[in-house]
Amino acid sequence: MLSELNIKNFALIDKLNIEFQSGFNVLTGETGAGKSIILDALDILMGARAYKEIIRTDSKTAYIEALFHPDKLDEINEVLSENGISVEDEMLLVSREINQDGRNKGRINGQLVTVSLIQEIAPYLIDIHGQHEQQSLLNEDTHLLILDQYVKHDIKGLKEDVKGYYKEISEIKNKLNNIDIDEQSRARKIDLYQFQIDEIKKADLKEDEDDKLHKKYKKLSNMEEIYALCGEIENLINADDYKQSGFMDQVGHYMKRLEDFTEYDDQLAEFQKALQTIYYEMEELSFGLDDYVANIDFNQEELKRIEERLDLINRLKRKYGESIEEILEYKKELEDKLNELKNQEQIIEKLENRLEKLKKEYDNKADELSKIRQNQAEQFEKDIKDQLADLAMEKAHLKVQFNKANRSETGIDEVKFLISTNPGEDLKPLSKIISGGELSRIMLAFKNIMADIDKVETIIFDEVDKGIGGKTAQKMAEKLYRISNKRQVICVSHLPQVASMGDYHYYINKNTREDQKTVTNIRRLNQKETIEELARMLGGVKLTDTTKSHAREMLKMAKEKQGSIE
Repeated sequence: MLSELNIKNFALIDKLNIEFQSGFNVLTGETGAGKSIILDALDILMGARAYKEIIRTDSKTAYIEALFHPDKLDEINEVLSENGISVEDEMLLVSREINQDGRNKGRINGQLVTVSLIQEIAPYLIDIHGQHEQQSLLNEDTHLLILDQYVKHDIKGLKEDVKGYYKEISEIKNKLNNIDIDEQSRARKIDLYQFQIDEIKKADLKEDEDDKLHKKYKKLSNMEEIYALCGEIENLINADDYKQSGFMDQVGHYMKRLEDFTEYDDQLAEFQKALQTIYYEMEELSFGLDDYVANIDFNQEELKRIEERLDLINRLKRKYGESIEEILEYKKELEDKLNELKNQEQIIEKLENRLEKLKKEYDNKADELSKIRQNQAEQFEKDIKDQLADLAMEKAHLKVQFNKANRSETGIDEVKFLISTNPGEDLKPLSKIISGGELSRIMLAFKNIMADIDKVETIIFDEVDKGIGGKTAQKMAEKLYRISNKRQVICVSHLPQVASMGDYHYYINKNTREDQKTVTNIRRLNQKETIEELARMLGGVKLTDTTKSHAREMLKMAKEKQGSIE
């Protein structure tokens, strides 16, 4: 459920805070007051493209924030947990910041996220339905999706099977298309691949070999300096000149002198022991340096061999990869390609056999899926007919037309919704409907039967009652209220029949401040204010006792009607 909406510096909105309730929330106001701006802000919050032009004049940033208390936490948590986001206290705070410099930011529970992640969880939170969505109903590409949403509990597994088979069929077709059947080209590729494989094999590369060679090369290249340095250290420890004493002799001298006094003072004993330790370590170091220097080999041939080996490795890197690991991986790829080329006929035969088997498995699953769709379509037609009858379209008849299509990831069905709105008229595509009022009612009929199926918790209607009045308007109001018994409904309306059925009534108006800036405001109406707003909607700007009396009666009847709607 959408609990709270905050909007700042968005179009005509300076600063706006709305607290929505569960049930039926109705938004009304004068034409041009900014009712749809609020829904535009919600649409952008849920991932629609944001343009800097929507930022309020003289502002650098527009900000939209919504607080949700979602019921379907398991589904949402599954998506968010993969991105390191948790839902605390069963609350979800979603925000978007739109900046003049184009650096827009989205957040979920305060953590920066991509717009695509917001779009992924949006279907669990809000379904915004307005004129654009009505027009999408005219797009026949959406009809199969709508039917599948109606029957989804029966076909989920089948659809996954069909999609999986289709994906594998497409992959095998691509492999077959990419197999080179030109013999001359095939022979050239075999020669090239074999040459490259032999070149890499001949090098007999070992992993990390280049690093070890570089280290050894640097050692050999600096061997003279190393030799000299070791000699200097050895001379420091054991002086070569008999007239001088080395560092080790000096340490030994003072170690023996301290030994004569250790029995008088424990601390002196510790000093003597420390000097002793240093002496023995110096002795070990001296032996080690002697061995190291004795084994130093200025082998120019070894240095040359290493240089040649590194040159070879670098040449192979330039041709086949930036590291030895990449070169060896490339060789493996070449061997696989070479094997395919040498065994091309067998591979083609194997792929073709697998393709035929997959096609049969696909066809079986797709046929089964199609039969379920066609069986369920009959009930779908009946449900829509019943809904349209309640909306003063008693004679309307909707037909789900099936045509067989080429294999696709959705199956073999091409679905179109055809309708006849009056007796004696032929069935026609929905796109041939001219009346906006009829289209609004058809869409509401769809929404009403999907209310028990849809995963979304909040449904927003933006002037879906356009072009409707009288008895039909009352029927539409009742349909909207029925949906609100199962989902939170927020509805922007210009009809008093719809507004009177609302559990909560919000009024939107536009005014000019002292600084000559126009702003949009919203406030929740009490009962007295609701009656006045209904009277305005019934009779225009001038309120009379008659219109107020009519408004009170309409509100009373609406409350009585609410009690009878399940």
